[in-house]
Amino acid sequence: SVVYLETVGYRDLAAKETMPPNALFWIASTSKPMTATAVMMLVDEGKINLDDPVEKYLPEFHGQMVRPGNPDSKPAAPGAPDSQKSVPQVPASHPILVREILSHTSGLPFRSAAEPVVLDLLPLKDAVRSYAAEPLIYQPGTDYLYSNEGINTAARIIEVVTGIPYERFMQERLFDPLGMKDTTFWPNAEQISRLAQTYKLDDKTKDLVEVPNAHLTYPLNDHQHRYPVPAGGLFSTAEDVSKYC
Repeated sequence: SVVYLETVGYRDLAAKETMPPNALFWIASTSKPMTATAVMMLVDEGKINLDDPVEKYLPEFHGQMVRPGNPDSKPAAPGAPDSQKSVPQVPASHPILVREILSHTSGLPFRSAAEPVVLDLLPLKDAVRSYAAEPLIYQPGTDYLYSNEGINTAARIIEVVTGIPYERFMQERLFDPLGMKDTTFWPNAEQISRLAQTYKLDDKTKDLVEVPNAHLTYPLNDHQHRYPVPAGGLFSTAEDVSKYC
């Protein structure tokens, strides 16, 4: 249980509104361990095996190729050609494993060419299909590259194995049982009123300037056009994250 909680700073600098204890934050990639926890619950239940190939659950990943040195995702080796198209593709040494997509060692890049800069515009099924359609950037299990694609793919496996939408599984199996009442992909109006504003540093004035979150689509409570992002779409509070931990 929480024995001490203190807030510092401002939720809104312009309004000089101090940070409340129940301030809501976009927790970005802290969404990843929560998604991984959901996967591991299914591992505990014998419904997913970490050493299974991803293609067992998602057949679109069958027969993947590798194009080493993708300059869009990883620095090219000295003397490597500028165009990734000139780099020959070779078969993957083995199908990527569930273990590898959770540990950023699968060869999947950070995101696919089909995904826009904002994270929440594609349904999970469509996003993951775009990953399978592109080559890996290194042989599975031979390197490490931080990858939104891997975690999103793991979340898609949750849907296939359970027949339940990822966001519903998270709500019913993780957030509700833990009492994480402020953890959501779609903050409501009351929660948005507690959202810590986003800022960037002005290079010239060295002041903090309020900016919209460039990774998400507004309005944040739009269920029709915004989709859950397993690798980085959650909002939460300090109390809720402590419950998860």
